[in-house]
Amino acid sequence: MPDTPPDFNLVGCGRLGRSITRLLHTHGLVRVAQLIDCAEEPARATQAFVGAGEPVAFKSLRPAAITLIATPDDAIAQVAAALACQMPPGSIVFHCSGALPSSALTPLREAGCAIASLHPLRSFASPDQAVADFAGTACGCEGDEAALAVFGPMFDAIGARRFAIDPAGKLLYHAGAVLACNHLVALMEAALRSMEAAGVPRDAAWPALRPLVEGTFANLDRVGPRAALTGPVARDDRDTVLAEWAATAAVDAPLGEVYRALSRMALTLTPPGGRLSPDDLEAAAANDRRTG
Repeated sequence: MPDTPPDFNLVGCGRLGRSITRLLHTHGLVRVAQLIDCAEEPARATQAFVGAGEPVAFKSLRPAAITLIATPDDAIAQVAAALACQMPPGSIVFHCSGALPSSALTPLREAGCAIASLHPLRSFASPDQAVADFAGTACGCEGDEAALAVFGPMFDAIGARRFAIDPAGKLLYHAGAVLACNHLVALMEAALRSMEAAGVPRDAAWPALRPLVEGTFANLDRVGPRAALTGPVARDDRDTVLAEWAATAAVDAPLGEVYRALSRMALTLTPPGGRLSPDDLEAAAANDRRTG
């Protein structure tokens, strides 16, 4: 690591960007220079959260040795193209998207910059909590060796557990992360809606469900998905599964579709030849489309 921390710019002052910037700053790994966002308030909020940096408009950006692009995925290529005419050769630019490869920054590589991507497998819903819990976070990374050789050790220093990922597989990699994190939140919402429809209020339902969820995670750790599966699909209770699908679909169509789709996925963990089959669930869906 250099004796003098390199200048660091953040483009995109959302929750992930401000969390990573604060971690790098508080560990003395970078000198936070400029904070750029399409709106002034996020940049100023990031300045307060990080304790460093100058909020500026994009047109006033001064190049830094290292730049993190932490915008939404759909804006990364556009930002890279806009930065390409400003960054001197030898600069390092990386993004933290899990879905996009580092090649989204190709205009910067063509301008002589080293580019890479590093994606933390962590929720940044609460930046304070993400910063406090970051040590041990697995981070998928890929890109130019010249870039990884500089900021990779910085992430090691804040507690990241880096692993290499094939850029060609990033959509599936990120889909797995979305299913495990974002869609888990959606699944818990589906469970709470079902409980509410049964007359159990949310403030009673979640404390009742949480130990069940935590026990399931413990079983997944101990024995893996196939052995951890319990419930009507695992027991081959065909009539119960189809009745519960109908009951949830009657509450609302998305809830019923969640129940049906996950029942079909659960079937892939059970021995073949049971009474319940994928055809039963497809027939239920087709019937729902005809009568919907």
